[in-house]
Amino acid sequence: MKAQVALPAKLISVFEGKADVRGAYGGRGSGKTRSFAKMAAIKGYIYGKQGIAGQILCARQFMNSLDDSSLEECKRAIEEEPFLLDYYEVGDKYIKSKDGLIWFSFAGLDRNINSVKSKGRILLCWVDEAEPVTEGAWQILEPTLREEGDDWNAELWVTWNPVRKTSPVETRYRFSPNDLVKIVQLNWKDNPKFP
Repeated sequence: MKAQVALPAKLISVFEGKADVRGAYGGRGSGKTRSFAKMAAIKGYIYGKQGIAGQILCARQFMNSLDDSSLEECKRAIEEEPFLLDYYEVGDKYIKSKDGLIWFSFAGLDRNINSVKSKGRILLCWVDEAEPVTEGAWQILEPTLREEGDDWNAELWVTWNPVRKTSPVETRYRFSPNDLVKIVQLNWKDNPKFP
């Protein structure tokens, strides 16, 4: 099956080819969050159609409840695409594929970073609003994504609004010379849906 989805043009290169880390930084109104939510659902769809089971982990530094998570953004992104809506069952507090292979989970990194270590079969982890994520959290999260074995490569996705040039997300990813780290700047002018 082939499907065409609309993304800000700058994000196309981020999602092409192989990567360990994919991300975007910039101001509000850029479409970062909705685009990454949609691509997470698409990535889950692709895995599921290949018979690969696992979870899409959506994390933020601060999450006291599902109301503070990316759940609603993921729901809206799925509802925009008929093929995704056919594939996923979307409930009040969950998203899972109808074939039982893919499920979304949500975690706060400030209080529960060690609980992330116990999550099995993470296909990808998207950290939204990543600016305040601590160096300690990244040091636990990254190895957790590589725990499935030598041939496994769960991707890390990061989106954030820059505040401090010295924040860990900036120093680790924005300025990384690694070709497997694909990061772009995205602002409201790059979002064709911005009014």
